[in-house]
Amino acid sequence: MNRISRNSINLLKSNYGTTWSLLLLPAMAAAVIKPPSPESTLDLLLRFLAYGIALVPLARVISILVDQLSGYLGDRYSGVVSVGLGNLVELVVSITALASGLYSLVVISVAGAVITNCLLVLGISTFVAGRREQHVQIDARSTNLQARQLMLSLLFLAVPTIFSLGKGLNPMEGTNQLDNFAVYSLVVAVMILLYYVLSFVLQLGTHRSFFSRSQDQQPLPIAAVVTVAGSNSRHGIGAILIAMLVVSSAVVLVSDPLVETLEVLLKNSPLGELFIGLILLPLFGSTAEGVISIGAAAKGRMDLAITSTLESSGQLLMFVLPMLVLLGWPMGRYLHLSVPLMALGCTGFAVVAVHWITENNQLDWYEGIQLITLYGVIVLGTLLL
Repeated sequence: MNRISRNSINLLKSNYGTTWSLLLLPAMAAAVIKPPSPESTLDLLLRFLAYGIALVPLARVISILVDQLSGYLGDRYSGVVSVGLGNLVELVVSITALASGLYSLVVISVAGAVITNCLLVLGISTFVAGRREQHVQIDARSTNLQARQLMLSLLFLAVPTIFSLGKGLNPMEGTNQLDNFAVYSLVVAVMILLYYVLSFVLQLGTHRSFFSRSQDQQPLPIAAVVTVAGSNSRHGIGAILIAMLVVSSAVVLVSDPLVETLEVLLKNSPLGELFIGLILLPLFGSTAEGVISIGAAAKGRMDLAITSTLESSGQLLMFVLPMLVLLGWPMGRYLHLSVPLMALGCTGFAVVAVHWITENNQLDWYEGIQLITLYGVIVLGTLLL
């Protein structure tokens, strides 16, 4: 046990002993400094940004730990680990917001994370990779499956949203009272989770040989792309799990004041819920993953970059959001699988754009510019309108 504890401490030191750790300082200062009363909008925004920025190094460490854990478990179980822990930061923050009854913010932030991954992260990655070579070839089998999964996950959310609009539900995102739409959302959430699990049965079971060539040609894992001090040593599964528990606890500690500040900010700030939930909040959880994807693209490993972004987006819609519906029931928070129309529309545009640029199995730098430009259009719309 002592050896495992020492390995966990060494693992945390190797991952936190970087310049990324400096991003934790604003949150520490915000926690120590007593805010003025009443707090101005600028003070609230700065406090919110301080806690949000602290999520970036935590998300980075979680990504590295998940990849190291997957290396021990192999292909057959690494997908399950990725599903459970790949979007842990977004899941913890969303659970905290759900416990506070911020239903609209929960579903909007999940949609915003998909938009950030598909347009901003993938756009920059494509531009960087396209500058290295004229046409970037991407693996057809895995990419096409992920793009179709992402498109279908959007349809899974669009259908309940249409029913919600047709029934005139208000609020449409959730309620503290059990109703028919809450039961409908629960059943649909279970169906989506089962469907998502079956996708791994397809890839790792019944059609494993079909995807074997894609797996053999997969680039180096994330931990090999991101240079981390001490990453070459094997710390053991127990040490990795303990380190994961410590980092997850830190995420919980940060997410509580983050959501508390966010509640006050939404009430007293001219910034709309759509901008904060769709654009600002997802940036914190996606920054570390974005750096990893962009770094992979810069090294000519575009398959890793596109797999990271599309798989993460699929997990958000087919695992994180349905899990939030299930987790809300014991708390008496009945989250609906219904997305505000503007958020759903923007997410749909992002998914269609990704499907469009990947359907010919090659990318160039101009297609990256297209994704980034579309992201800019959405940001301006949420901020100015």
